[in-house]
Amino acid sequence: MTPKPVFNLSRTQLSVWVLSIIPTLLNSSMIQAASVPAGTTQTIDASSPLDVWQLQTNATLTGSGASTLGLSSTTGGLINLSNSTVASAGPGGLRNAISLTNATATLNNSSVTSLSGIGISAVRSISSVGGSTVNLSNNTIVRGLQGGIAGNRFSELNVQGSTVEGTGANSFGIRLLEGSLSATAGSSITGGLNGLTVGTDTLVSTVIPSTIVLDNSRIEGKTGSAIVVGINAPNFPTVAKISVLNGSSLIGGNGTLLEVRTGASAELLVDDSRLTGNVVAGAGGSANVTLQNKATLTGDLQGVTTATLNNQAHMNGDVLGASRVSIDNASSLTGNLESVATVSLNNQSLMKGNINAAPESLSTVTLDNAATLVGQVSNVNNFSINNQALWQMTGSQSVSNLDLQNGGRVQLGGYQLNVSNLGGNGTFGIDTDFGTGNTGLLNLTGNAVGNHQLLVTSSGTDPVSDAQIKVVQTVGGIAQFGLPTGFVDAGAFTYRLVKEGEDWYLRPDKEVVSTPTRSVMAIFGTAPTVIYGEMASLTNRMGELRANSSPTGGWIRSYGNRFSISTNAYGDGYSQSQYGLAMGFDTPVQIAGERVLLGTFIGYSKSDLDLSRGSSGEIGSTSFGVYGTWLGESGYYLDTVAKLNHFRNEAKVSMSDGSRTDGSFNNFGASASVEFGKHIDLAGGYYVAPFTQWQAASVQGKNFSLDNGLNADADTTRSLLGKAGVTLGRGMTLANGSVLQPHIRAAVVQEFAKNNEVRVNDNKFNNDLSGTRFEVGTGVAWTLNDRWQLHAEVDTSKGDNVTKDFGLNMGAHYKF
Repeated sequence: MTPKPVFNLSRTQLSVWVLSIIPTLLNSSMIQAASVPAGTTQTIDASSPLDVWQLQTNATLTGSGASTLGLSSTTGGLINLSNSTVASAGPGGLRNAISLTNATATLNNSSVTSLSGIGISAVRSISSVGGSTVNLSNNTIVRGLQGGIAGNRFSELNVQGSTVEGTGANSFGIRLLEGSLSATAGSSITGGLNGLTVGTDTLVSTVIPSTIVLDNSRIEGKTGSAIVVGINAPNFPTVAKISVLNGSSLIGGNGTLLEVRTGASAELLVDDSRLTGNVVAGAGGSANVTLQNKATLTGDLQGVTTATLNNQAHMNGDVLGASRVSIDNASSLTGNLESVATVSLNNQSLMKGNINAAPESLSTVTLDNAATLVGQVSNVNNFSINNQALWQMTGSQSVSNLDLQNGGRVQLGGYQLNVSNLGGNGTFGIDTDFGTGNTGLLNLTGNAVGNHQLLVTSSGTDPVSDAQIKVVQTVGGIAQFGLPTGFVDAGAFTYRLVKEGEDWYLRPDKEVVSTPTRSVMAIFGTAPTVIYGEMASLTNRMGELRANSSPTGGWIRSYGNRFSISTNAYGDGYSQSQYGLAMGFDTPVQIAGERVLLGTFIGYSKSDLDLSRGSSGEIGSTSFGVYGTWLGESGYYLDTVAKLNHFRNEAKVSMSDGSRTDGSFNNFGASASVEFGKHIDLAGGYYVAPFTQWQAASVQGKNFSLDNGLNADADTTRSLLGKAGVTLGRGMTLANGSVLQPHIRAAVVQEFAKNNEVRVNDNKFNNDLSGTRFEVGTGVAWTLNDRWQLHAEVDTSKGDNVTKDFGLNMGAHYKF
């Protein structure tokens, strides 16, 4: 009898043997697989038999246009496939289409499919150093019923321009256990349940972070989350670093982009990508989220540890439970912050939403460098607003400690702000309805220090009551308050700030007119100076005609003038800069035996008004007129001018609160000038010409309104100007035959018109430009030849109410 064989195996040896054959039982075909011996290289192509291939240690399999039923490789093996197909045989064949153990698979434009398992399994042997590597490129497609690719500790997955997909309802696109994933160039990773799942290798003592880089690619979980971190947490804590770059996308069928489970932690960086969905960190999980470089997120951050928006990043959604939120460098958040501890808005960033800190927490909110918060704050312990940053309230509320520095602002609107302790130096914007007395109120219930400004909304309509209005209420302290401009525009007049007891009030001031009142009065009162500025150029032309008797000719002149008006009606006064062009035609005629020159002209001028404090005005004037000059035998002369003007007037008013209001209207004007004098010749070519001149102007009144509701109604504006003076000059013939005629002129001018009524919101004011001034000018006429003459003159005047800082005109005349 043949004895039965006896196997003497210890329990340990038996365990190792069972573990070693499990992969074979799971992945081996019942038929014999083709083998690549250790250290050798095998090449297959379209002519090779359809088979399952097994690579031994350090073996290489290269396929081009080949088809196989599955591939497996042990340590050091290398699989290179191009334009090839791997399709597991299903039952009876390989469960996973490609199985790697400390091996590498590089696939180019190839297809891998598992009908029952995972497309590519990239694992490691505990006894070997490192893991497996998978490289996909050029439209390679990997699919598996359970998942597309599974990689464990130290695995490297590089997906370039390729597709990885789990086809089963509960499948993953990629499962990563302490490995790295790089998806670039339009790659797509999709799971039937979750797109990417991240966990921890179970046979380790030290956790290695998994690294995921998504560059211009996408991850999608069809019914679950795009990414899940912590699939085997909390027993095995998971750490993941995720970068979503350059137009990449995460899509979760359940609305979740990133799910971080209990005991896991994740860092999510979104750079220049647009995401829609939520980031959810469960209890005991940790997530730090950063959006930067124009990245956008539409969705909520739930249970995250920190949230950072930087470099024009934008988020539309709520942040729930973060210990720190930072919004910087022109980034924006539209949504609420709930149960946060520290909030920072900086460098022109914007948040629209409410900040709700955890009750009784030492929470801090900081706005800096022109950042803006539009919303409410609750349970905030310390609130700092610095360097032109703005908090715009959306309802009445309370703050414990408020500090404003270097132009920090709070816009109360019409609400009440209760502050326990106030410090620094800032500005509080307050909306006040002067018609009803309703107003925002700063209520200081504790210690208040510093110097602060109240920027109160201005109004174009007059208040219905002269009662004062409380805007600051205190219980003491040394804080001081003022108005940025010293007054508040309210209709035709102003309000000023006064302190009574411990409180501060706005009190009507009927002695100081408002900025828009000054502006509309200036617009109405400027028309005469526009007319006379244009007239000066023409009267100089007529002096030239008298000095140079000539036949029919045409002329053109340009001119510029600057006036300063200082009458009390305009507060600090204003300046007028005028420039224009005129051209005309004249000819000599005989009337009753007397020599008379008659002419006609057209012109255009523009006047810019600097009304101070940022207000301005503009008057465009188109003119048409006729003129004539008579020169008697004994040197007497008479000059006459009649002119019509069409004015286009526009006021741009900067109110006391910095807001703008505009208004415009058109009107007409008529004017005339008569000058009588005598030209007396002296020895040596000198001459003297005493004269008197009278000028009258009438400008149509008008009713118009600014868009802030202020109404202005002006009567006809009139002016009567009398002038007496003398001109001294000399004619000189130069060596080339041309004639040069320099002159100097001085005169005393009197404005007689005093009553030019303007009604602002039915309050009567008077535009009084009357007064005496002295003017002086000098110029030269140069007769080049029988046809051409040139002329230039500068002048200035000084006196009551109206000063001409300078005037300049120059022109040319051509004789036909």
